[in-house]
Amino acid sequence: MKTRHLFGAMAVVLAGIALLGGVFTGGPSAGTPTAPSPQAAAARLLSGFGTGDTADYVAQLEDRVEADPEDAEGLALLGLAYQQRARETGDPGYYPRSEEALRRSLVLGRDNDLAVTGLAALAASRHRFPAALRLARRALELNPDSTAALGVLGDAGIETGDYDGAFAAFDRMVSLKPTVASYARVAYARELLGRTAGAIEAMKLAVGAAAGTEEPAAWALVELGNLYYNGGRLRPAKRAYREALARFPGYHRARAALARVEAARGRVDEAVALYRDALEAVPLPEYAARLGETLAAAGRDAEADEAYELVDAMQRLFEASGARTELETALVDLDRGVHVADALARARAAYAERRSIEAEDVLAWALYRNGRYVEALRHSQRALRLGTLDALKLFHRGVIERCLGRREAAREAFRAALAVNPYFSPRWAPVAREAVR
Repeated sequence: MKTRHLFGAMAVVLAGIALLGGVFTGGPSAGTPTAPSPQAAAARLLSGFGTGDTADYVAQLEDRVEADPEDAEGLALLGLAYQQRARETGDPGYYPRSEEALRRSLVLGRDNDLAVTGLAALAASRHRFPAALRLARRALELNPDSTAALGVLGDAGIETGDYDGAFAAFDRMVSLKPTVASYARVAYARELLGRTAGAIEAMKLAVGAAAGTEEPAAWALVELGNLYYNGGRLRPAKRAYREALARFPGYHRARAALARVEAARGRVDEAVALYRDALEAVPLPEYAARLGETLAAAGRDAEADEAYELVDAMQRLFEASGARTELETALVDLDRGVHVADALARARAAYAERRSIEAEDVLAWALYRNGRYVEALRHSQRALRLGTLDALKLFHRGVIERCLGRREAAREAFRAALAVNPYFSPRWAPVAREAVR
């Protein structure tokens, strides 16, 4: 999944953080039958989508395993359903319950690839990517053709900096089963490599693969819109978001995405209302962080502080449920210029396990904020090593170059950021524009 503020990247990969799942994604249940076959339910849940009324499905599964505590399949499905409830409600309290159910299932059958894949997805959702890699590899040993395990393997590979391995996993995934999930991952891989047109092409295939479904189609349309938005193309982005809402009315991800468009057009009140609608539907840190950024850029500091307090509260809940959030909390604090020494420590802790270009960029920004410009430049260069057309990373590069006295290099980076997406950030895009005047 899904340049974007780091929280926004989670919608695509850190997105999370499976592309169609992860800590900060999800949405209302699609209107499908409440009692699908176990195989169909597992496939849908592992893709990050509901099985109908997920709360009711959870209740059914809880009754099932209470009646038969040694029902390995029921326990595995329950573990996956708990993860879906976390995505639908924004409540990470479902993660420990998911882990318990999946581990109980695994005890009943060590060759239970569904339980192992569920644990891999859970580890990725908690941003414990080395564990996700290990578990995904184990799942593939049990079932070499598991596209769900390949997806987690690729997602975790991206987050640990193994891009070649991740792209190979995505290639095998799409060759085995061309679906919304596999096409979306191909799109993200192409975006990382700076191949925007190819990424859009693949995401359109994802939209086509989701035809006839509500939530998957809406999810893919939002991701398509994000590709347009990240390239500074507001009109096609807005069309994709509106189509997502037409296919899946009330979809919180589409509302939050439309808020970005309204903010980019200077319609702050409309953007704030949309962000608040999205937060009311599913309280995700991504939405609160973007709301805070929009309010701060508009000079509404008191309201922005309230939004950032909400981010902090949400992140504490995720941490209490076993998720690692150092990189995300560090970026929020660094953008605000608060707790910068502690943010650097958090960025370093995250970087020790997450050698992705996202981690490189946040660490570079943290080093810059702490006056360590030479080190910052080295990590900023590595953050752009794939050729990613990422406006925020290019902006960070420009700020660091300017602090090193390399004015022309700084101006080139600022120009490049604005050329990629002149609307990349309500806070930083105006700074970039001023720098190139």
